[in-house]
Amino acid sequence: MVVASQGAGGLVSPRATGLLAVVALALGLFVYINEIEGDVARQAEADEESKIHTGIDPAEIDAIALTTLDGIHARFERDEGRWMLVAPVVGRADATGLDAMTNALANLPREGTVGRATPDRLDGFGLGAQAKTIRFEVGGEGRGLRIGGSTPVGGHRYVAPLSADDVAFVASYRVNAFDRNLDDLRDRRVFTFEDGAVKSLTLSWPGSGGEERFEIELVRAEDGEGEDGPGGWQIARPISAQADPEVVRDLVSDLTFLRASGFLEGFVDGPRPDSEGAGSASELLTLEWTLEGESIPQRARIMSASVTGSEATPATERVIELDSGDRYLIAAERVEAISSDLDEYRFKRLAEFELASARRLELEFAGTTTEDGQPLRVLATLEASGWSSPGRDLDPDRTTKLIRDLSNLSADSIFADEMGVAELASLGLVPPQGQISVEGGPDPSAPIRPLAQLRFGRLDPNRGLFVKRADRSTIFLVAPEVAALLPYSANYYEAEFEIPALPEELDVESESTEEAEPIAPIGAP
Repeated sequence: MVVASQGAGGLVSPRATGLLAVVALALGLFVYINEIEGDVARQAEADEESKIHTGIDPAEIDAIALTTLDGIHARFERDEGRWMLVAPVVGRADATGLDAMTNALANLPREGTVGRATPDRLDGFGLGAQAKTIRFEVGGEGRGLRIGGSTPVGGHRYVAPLSADDVAFVASYRVNAFDRNLDDLRDRRVFTFEDGAVKSLTLSWPGSGGEERFEIELVRAEDGEGEDGPGGWQIARPISAQADPEVVRDLVSDLTFLRASGFLEGFVDGPRPDSEGAGSASELLTLEWTLEGESIPQRARIMSASVTGSEATPATERVIELDSGDRYLIAAERVEAISSDLDEYRFKRLAEFELASARRLELEFAGTTTEDGQPLRVLATLEASGWSSPGRDLDPDRTTKLIRDLSNLSADSIFADEMGVAELASLGLVPPQGQISVEGGPDPSAPIRPLAQLRFGRLDPNRGLFVKRADRSTIFLVAPEVAALLPYSANYYEAEFEIPALPEELDVESESTEEAEPIAPIGAP
């Protein structure tokens, strides 16, 4: 066993090494705490001391009052975490704008200090009676900020707390949050619900010429119900049918993001637009909806009004009134985008699958036979080199495009919900003029399954192609330009989806082996 020596020139003992390591660690920790962390703490303390108002958290500010850029005295209060405008009118406030103000009030750093100024000198800094004053409350305690004129150089503004005459200057951009018109500080959202919370939506248009109102009621299916799966949308009125989930989701989303272009307080305290002396107004559309967990529906009425209180309504805007009495101006194009065509809301999806999951394609055409007397059937599979079909000159690029078109294919309209055999035969659907089946699945090692199965009928040049899904009784119409993407008949398939055969090469060999007689020179006898 070797024993470490402590003598000169000998090995340092393990114990001494351990003690040195502890000392080094302690020294490093001391340096870190006192130098690095100390610098951070000292910097944070210096930053806090540089603020115009110290010791304030923006979230603690629960009220702000100021004169807006358009000269209106306004007061905002935080109510259960939500900003509200309480004067001069009551309404929702814009949280982004108010949060920017609270952040500026709580964290406004001074760039320099002028010092205490006497009242007669405050006017020279724009901090006298002409100053822009922002009053705010923290836990019920009133505070304030005065914003004065610009400094001669440097792009700064003079400021001072409301309770003291200590003049400082700050970067001008830091007080821009207070230069807002009243309308800019109001919440322009017309509806406050989230799109996922809507469980029913009814669209109602007034009748004309003695006709009854026309209503479209859309209902979100309960879990486990509906053809579109859990949470899918159904049409409850005027018919019972599956709704197009994307169309309804887009509609609800558009309502969620609908923003007002103006506010109409005159409607609340003054004459209504459809009352005597207030101009003419007509209802265009009524919306009624219910939310998850609620049973009482809410309503909004959209109107056209030639006069709104004392102001004319632009032709490009409409008036929307909520049950709460709030009225807003909204763009007319947003109202016109809500269709009253029932067909727009119906499910018209012909096929929908992941493009990469398609691995097998089968086509069959009625009334055609091959050379051996069998019906014309085309079976194609996806290989490493692309789509191919034994015995057929299949165009792999055109077939790839066909699969892509089929993966997200919708009809333009619904011709009928159900028809008899004779009627289907008249449309070329019994037997179908053409059939197409796409099979595959996300897992290449698993058995294939049907992804899309369609039956093609006649192509009407004016209305389009009659199409039927194998799993539904509905007869759809596909526009002629969309039908041109599909192999709806044998002739069209062969012309568009197969590579044309090259013509036979011409025989360029001479049929005669006799030598040509030489041409006599000019002038020869």
